[in-house]
Amino acid sequence: MTIDINKRSGGSTELPVAECIDGHMGTWRVRTDFQPVLDEQEKQTGVSFVEKEYPYKPSMQEVKDFIYGVINMQTDEKILAGFVWNNKPVWLSEENQKNFSEAQRVAQMTDGASLPVKFKLGEDENGIPIYHTFTTLKAITQFYTSAVAYINQCLNDGWEEKDAFDFAPYEMILNPATNNE
Repeated sequence: MTIDINKRSGGSTELPVAECIDGHMGTWRVRTDFQPVLDEQEKQTGVSFVEKEYPYKPSMQEVKDFIYGVINMQTDEKILAGFVWNNKPVWLSEENQKNFSEAQRVAQMTDGASLPVKFKLGEDENGIPIYHTFTTLKAITQFYTSAVAYINQCLNDGWEEKDAFDFAPYEMILNPATNNE
């Protein structure tokens, strides 16, 4: 089962991180990425979250794989659609990353003789394409260096989030006997 991080469920602020939803069938739900839901007065009325249903009680390794998978998908989405360069949104798909890298490499190798080069960076909020023509080695190198730094920061943020994630609440629910010893 793949997880859609953009398909969020909602519920009470008291909702557990994991629960058996059908004791007879042994069905469990595990939740992560809890975000507050606010009303018009900015008062919290509940939470939204990403969840996965298991037809059995999941192991802690399965829970970790699910949560790390959500963090990985969020990191990928941030890389893909979160980079802004010179006030222009840049779509950092793997194909675009390769194209930007190759154009910068060739411009470097030819001391700028391969320029100008034009790229569709992304689209504005109305879906109108945003293009940029790189005419100097300095400009394409600055752009590429900024994109690489952004990608590295996103990856580092994801690793830090994984390292800091507290699995204790999941452990307490899924393995209560080991917590009482």
